[in-house]
Amino acid sequence: MLKMFIDRLEWGLEKSAALMCLVLLACLFVEVLTRYVFFTSIPEIQFIVPFCFLWMVMFGTAIAVRKGTHFDVDFIQKMLGGRAQKYHRYAMLMIVAIGGLIIAWSSISFAELGLLKKNPSTGIRMIYIYASLLIGGLLIALMALEQLFSDPEEPTASLDDLLEANKTDLSVEDLK
Repeated sequence: MLKMFIDRLEWGLEKSAALMCLVLLACLFVEVLTRYVFFTSIPEIQFIVPFCFLWMVMFGTAIAVRKGTHFDVDFIQKMLGGRAQKYHRYAMLMIVAIGGLIIAWSSISFAELGLLKKNPSTGIRMIYIYASLLIGGLLIALMALEQLFSDPEEPTASLDDLLEANKTDLSVEDLK
């Protein structure tokens, strides 16, 4: 049940991050165009760009933690064998979960400041941007804890596995 919830959450985070990336690119394009061609600026874009950027980064970090493509030094893990490798995985996931909680905890006062502070160009409260650190930290911790309590024998698709699978799917006819 929890795995299904986390799967849906990850799906939503991926789609949200992709949408924010597109909005970010469109806003940057419009900002450059309006500033250097029309010699004006749209104040709302100065709020949308950091909003999309921070939320996209925090969602992407949480997704990377779940997929195991985060802060781990795989060189060390590959040198270890058997139980040591298992304990290394647990230690790394605990460190990442604690790191996520530290990010969330330390951003509480920052989020409270966002309730008071407004964007100078639009007047919109900064909580909408600052809350990304709090929510992102909690998502990082959640994804790390989910991986910590999941079955380590369950196959996870690493980047190397995905690249290898794509190589085997290609045939000579596909290249023509």
